[in-house]
Amino acid sequence: MRSHIEIKREYSDGASAEHVIRALLPDNREVPADTKIAMHAEGSTLIVEVSSNGDLPSFLRTVDDLLLCLQAAEGALRSGR
Repeated sequence: MRSHIEIKREYSDGASAEHVIRALLPDNREVPADTKIAMHAEGSTLIVEVSSNGDLPSFLRTVDDLLLCLQAAEGALRSGR
């Protein structure tokens, strides 16, 4: 079964979107073999795409983990770390 999600987040500027991408990269290196995560910025918009040919529960766990990491990265961005 193929699963796919696209997540878009708008920031105040392109540098912020790039900072979030850099913060998320280490977490996205160890994903299930049947899962692909792609991230890029278009101006001040962060676009994250997750695709998987694996089972749905695994896909949902991956997306949940990604969203938690995204939340943490945005929190650090807001606090100026």
